[in-house]
Amino acid sequence: MNLLFAAVVGLALALGATQEMQPRVLMGDTSHCYAVMVRNGHLAVEQVCVKGSGTQHNHFRAQVAWDGQTATITDADEKASQEWIRTHTLLPRLSKKHDSLYWDDKKVDLGKVDVWDLYEAIPWQGGVPVYGSTVPHKGFLGQWPFKGPFFDVREMELYCAIFFDPNTLKGKDLYLNGKAYRGLFVFPIPDKELKDPSN
Repeated sequence: MNLLFAAVVGLALALGATQEMQPRVLMGDTSHCYAVMVRNGHLAVEQVCVKGSGTQHNHFRAQVAWDGQTATITDADEKASQEWIRTHTLLPRLSKKHDSLYWDDKKVDLGKVDVWDLYEAIPWQGGVPVYGSTVPHKGFLGQWPFKGPFFDVREMELYCAIFFDPNTLKGKDLYLNGKAYRGLFVFPIPDKELKDPSN
């Protein structure tokens, strides 16, 4: 009877335990309102901030919510994220040649995209998310006045996220539509060491 009681109590405690906030990659602007999610190898942006988290008398502190939890991002979190990204950077393994992305000198297939710059890259969910700038590839006849608008906003606000699988060298870019201008922000910091995604 004691074993049955212990099992029931253990199950109740497990079910009642609050789930921890799993780490997310957020956009590094002051609002931290958007998380870059990797779903089935593709990028998506999800709004995660809680509205009304700042007041006129108290400088803005981003509040974020997911996994049934809410947290306020502090200056210490900002510093921890910067340090984590610095110590886990994969940027030295990336390069740009002829407007294409290369990983360890092997070309990454991003489709019809020109890569203009690379700013940050970290290991995440078995792949490599990159903060950079890309634009859709346009041949001579694909530009104005033949096709497309005279003014393309993507060529003014270049910031994008890239995610690729280093084993297949296939990936996608995601235009961030002006949502980011300070790179990536990791919150909360993963408590386990993330391995190099190519190993």
